[in-house]
Amino acid sequence: MRSITRLLTRIFKDIAEGRHLESYAVTAVALVLAVVGLVDDAVTDSMKLAVILAALALLVFQTTKPTEAQVDLDSVLEDRQSFTPLREFIRGGKELWIYGPSVGNILRNDPDIRREILNKGGSVRILMQHPDSPQMHVLPRQYNAVHRLDDDIQTSMRTLTGLAGSLETGTLEFGMIDYNPGFSLVVVDPDGVQGRLVVEFHGYDTDQITDRMHIVITRQQSQHWFEYWAKQFDSMWQERRDSE
Repeated sequence: MRSITRLLTRIFKDIAEGRHLESYAVTAVALVLAVVGLVDDAVTDSMKLAVILAALALLVFQTTKPTEAQVDLDSVLEDRQSFTPLREFIRGGKELWIYGPSVGNILRNDPDIRREILNKGGSVRILMQHPDSPQMHVLPRQYNAVHRLDDDIQTSMRTLTGLAGSLETGTLEFGMIDYNPGFSLVVVDPDGVQGRLVVEFHGYDTDQITDRMHIVITRQQSQHWFEYWAKQFDSMWQERRDSE
């Protein structure tokens, strides 16, 4: 009796929420005809055949419904231990956009940026925090930085200035912004079919930088969200200050 009660409860809940209505309708008609069919000639053969065909059609139709796969968020949202090496991530790109508070970690790979983008005639835009912005009084506490953030910014500026002065091909531009958006961003080929980007979220109180969450988005996966994040960088670029 309890199993019947659970079955009826599930059926009524499905009907109330508009789920599986076609299945319940065909099942109800089939049951009615089965009961009525106990009386000879009460149901014509053509009506029985129609119900059978309807049931078969419903079964075939159900196979066309997309399966509701459960997304494994742990394979989509990852930490720094899952980062693809920068050289591999930017390989084949023609345009590279980078933002980070000091971009110090990225610029440790400046030979890869030169080799994969600049030496092949590509363009690079880099943004970081302006050391004179009011937020610089707060950011070091937010990031629990081992090194002074303003020192890291100055080191990055020296690296970029040296890189720009030694260029033989390609274009390197860099600037600074006052506002910290709470994320770091690397975009490869923002206007390209093979465009891809990675967004890393800084969080409020992350003791270990390796624990920060990031997500990789390609244009082919989601044009909407790819263009959203690419536009975020472009908006920051338009608001940049002189890097002096």
